[in-house]
Amino acid sequence: MPRLQQLRYLVAVADTLSFSQAAALCGVTQPTLSMQLKELEARLGVHLVERTRARVILTPVGDAVVGRARSILAEVEHIRELARQDLSELPRGRLDMGVVQSVGAYVLSLAMPDLRRDYPQLRLHVREDRPVQLAARLSDGTLDMLLLPDPPARAEFYAMHLLDEPLHLVLPADHRLARLDQIDPADLTGETILAMDTTAPLHDQIAGFCTRFGAVHTGDYAGTSLDTLRQMVATGMGISLLPALYVRSDVLREKLVVARPLAREAPMRRITLAWRRSSPRHATYLRLAGTITACLAPWGQAD
Repeated sequence: MPRLQQLRYLVAVADTLSFSQAAALCGVTQPTLSMQLKELEARLGVHLVERTRARVILTPVGDAVVGRARSILAEVEHIRELARQDLSELPRGRLDMGVVQSVGAYVLSLAMPDLRRDYPQLRLHVREDRPVQLAARLSDGTLDMLLLPDPPARAEFYAMHLLDEPLHLVLPADHRLARLDQIDPADLTGETILAMDTTAPLHDQIAGFCTRFGAVHTGDYAGTSLDTLRQMVATGMGISLLPALYVRSDVLREKLVVARPLAREAPMRRITLAWRRSSPRHATYLRLAGTITACLAPWGQAD
């Protein structure tokens, strides 16, 4: 049977696609790592890694084995975590969190000070990727939890609602509505709204909002970053609806654009923390979710 250390070496090679980098990551010499992988292949009777001078490539079987190895290693880590602590104690140890670009930095910039203060023995490692990739990594055990703008539609995941984050109107500083402290949606008739992204729940909300109040919903820049949309607004290409946490972080200090809350019926983005239902750290994750929710409360509507 494969040894756990050999599975760790294989996963490291899959993550780095480099024997030297994988060895450094695992804290061993390259010859040691290479020898252990050859022994693993001999034990299984298959080639897992294709070695060339130019690069390292996983074979189809190797890729499948890596997926299962990640799950095994994650479960072993959970067993160790249970042995180290009672679940009623403070969260501790390593926690791998996956985030999407449009959410992660803005939520964590608010939550990290409290997380570090309340859980000094917790080591939070953050990885940024697209929602589909993040869901796959949570499922296979590579990640422990996800921070997302929408609940993941997978029965195997437990989703904790943190808050409903309103979108604020971002417009050029010299726009006719910039002088107002808050803007009634009825004043947006005929205005061009640049779309934030194409994720179904939020996209449908913005499209419906524009239709209801006579604004022009353009998808020309759908899927671009929040920073790009802010820059488009600054050049006068239109106005946009951007999340309150992003506005707090990157818009309020701007001179070319301003942000204003909507007086009513603002589209909302649901911020969610998700983890595997089977995770033995469920109580820990609930506690962390409570801390993050408290940090975000002033910026939206929480359950």
